[in-house]
Amino acid sequence: MTVFVVLAILVLVLLAYTASLERRVRRYISRTAASRHLVTVELDRRHVQLEPFIAAVESSGLDPKTVRALVGARSWSKAVRERELSLNAQAAAENALSAAVHSVLAESDMHPTLKTNWAFQGPAGDLETTEKRIAGAVRVYNDNAYRLSLARTTFPSKLVAKALKVLDPEPFVEHAASAGEQPEDLPAQLA
Repeated sequence: MTVFVVLAILVLVLLAYTASLERRVRRYISRTAASRHLVTVELDRRHVQLEPFIAAVESSGLDPKTVRALVGARSWSKAVRERELSLNAQAAAENALSAAVHSVLAESDMHPTLKTNWAFQGPAGDLETTEKRIAGAVRVYNDNAYRLSLARTTFPSKLVAKALKVLDPEPFVEHAASAGEQPEDLPAQLA
């Protein structure tokens, strides 16, 4: 009789542990999806803020080469997002856009007339804030994707993730291979 009680208790403990693993894996899935959505929202916000910023930059008298780099990076980023390419390609395009934005902001710091020009400083300040928000959102997404990936590969949560058919999340990082190459289906002038 005591053997059956002990076995029943062990089965209940095992079921409770399995249920907690399932909740944890589902929580990681939902957090990863929510943080991916947050990255998308912030990137959309940046694209909206780029319109008045580029208009202000074009009329500011900054180096035309820097302005062309910014416009080209924005076009590349839009093209990658519209074609729904991989997260690695999207990260490469977004990193190029961030670098172009930061180079314009750095060059604008050397122009004393732009420091007092509200038509430039307003969009520039908004864009700087959004850049910081994007960096934070990407960190949160990558952290959640790492946790979900870890849950997929470690025992015993691996069994639960396999039963739930969880796919390995792709991190939002630019790999060295994708950083130097241009996607084949994008025109050369966009890069």
